Amino acid sequence: MVNLANDRWRRFRRAAPHSAVNDPAAPGDEYGRIDGRGQLVRALQQLPMPLRTVVVLRYFHDLSDAEIAADLEISPSTVRSQLVRGISRLKSQFPALSTPSQQPTEGTR
Repeated sequence: MVNLANDRWRRFRRAAPHSAVNDPAAPGDEYGRIDGRGQLVRALQQLPMPLRTVVVLRYFHDLSDAEIAADLEISPSTVRSQLVRGISRLKSQFPALSTPSQQPTEGTR
């Protein structure tokens, strides 16, 4: 019973509250954070179910590759490949985050 309770707790525990997307909004801008969270949820909903499941278990429930593989009955290498695909699709939804910002060169004014 204790092991079952521990397994359930591990599976459904939540990571410390943090934004999955680096929010460009000011720290006191609650509306900006809500908008960013809404964009992330919409982007997650556009992912296919297997990719979405792996991304959510990894980054929102903070499970390891081995734990996700055991829960979903897939190999750890499949978990890693689905994470890469899922994250790349999410980054394509947020082009400002996927491209590095242009820094001016030292010699130009």
